[in-house]
Amino acid sequence: MSQRIFPITMPKWGIEMQQGTITQWHAAPGQTLAKGETLLDVETEKIVNSVEAPIAGTLRRILAEVGAIESVGVLIAVFAAADVADAEVDAFIHGFKPADTSFEPDGGTNAPATAATPAPAAEPTDGASKVSPIARRLAEKLGIDITQIKGTGSHGRVSKEDVEAYAASMGSGPASTTGVASPASAATTSTPVAPVRERMTSMRATIARRLLESKQSIPHYRLAIDVDLTSLLALRASMNAAGVARVSVNDLLVRACAVALVQHPTVNAQLQGDEVLKFAQADICVAVASENGLVTPIVRAAEAKTVVQIAAEVADLAERARSGRLVREEITGGTFTISNLGMFGVDRFDAIINPPQVAILAVGAASDRVVARNGQAIVARVATLTLSCDHRVVDGATGAKFLATLRELVETAKGL
Repeated sequence: MSQRIFPITMPKWGIEMQQGTITQWHAAPGQTLAKGETLLDVETEKIVNSVEAPIAGTLRRILAEVGAIESVGVLIAVFAAADVADAEVDAFIHGFKPADTSFEPDGGTNAPATAATPAPAAEPTDGASKVSPIARRLAEKLGIDITQIKGTGSHGRVSKEDVEAYAASMGSGPASTTGVASPASAATTSTPVAPVRERMTSMRATIARRLLESKQSIPHYRLAIDVDLTSLLALRASMNAAGVARVSVNDLLVRACAVALVQHPTVNAQLQGDEVLKFAQADICVAVASENGLVTPIVRAAEAKTVVQIAAEVADLAERARSGRLVREEITGGTFTISNLGMFGVDRFDAIINPPQVAILAVGAASDRVVARNGQAIVARVATLTLSCDHRVVDGATGAKFLATLRELVETAKGL
């Protein structure tokens, strides 16, 4: 292969990545870039990554437009020296064959030397890149000129929330772009309204694949308990009154789960092939709903952190999860997951295990319920916690013991 022509292929981040969605090109054909300059953004299963120019040179061809979903290893652009003839570039494209992509790119010797490399997250330095990919797509969907929106993020970066606020102020919104008739107009016509078709993003497609694999391959069973949150809520109120940081019930549950998990390592585990990996520290994934699907950033070593530290970390991770600014290390390698739908008024639900983890806790809404205490009926603030377990690793008694420890921690609020 000529060293004067370099392929830009869909990069591979992580063993499970199979395809990526191009969300933005930061350069145009004919533009010369320095090595390491941001070339494009690619959305993978849960995050948006930036791809750097692998060499100093000229971007001669773009072969995949914004919105295209391409498999790992597919040629998406070509770099070449300025004096390379167009015919030579065309011949290179015609004869290109994707390399073997069955490797982990962060350390192995099998990675192609010319493959585009992921750039670390960085603050944007130019006007064009001060817009998150999610915000740009939403603005295009709503027909909004993105340059008219003032960003409220770091260094003036425009977020999805900025676009939504601008749309609301202009009296527009997602409903205006769907092409679906209003109830009034629908009543006056018999013409069927075509559904809006949207192709799954790489993130949504990967979530769908992983959830299907989890349901098909993991023998789920569930254990549910009701817990009295009175002591936990009192602790939260005292912490928030101190003004150190805003602490949520979920932050306290993350801490309680971490303490319980180190006492029950079989629940704090991963199943990889025929091996069960039991971990000494609790790396807890916290489910966050984003525009494109569920993201599970990780609070590392939660058992060694205070509730205040956990609260600050969860708030930061959740904000960056919703704006697509997490890095891969922040969403891979967790040992346990908490999914909380209580804020949406859901009383109880079953969560699907996030492999290779072996358990996940579903948290329902807290509500006033009549309970018996010392022979007396009283009203207490109660929530239902449902533990989904992988029966290949976690037996019923093991899961029950973990929940008993968790209930004791929550109802006494000791050790939190």
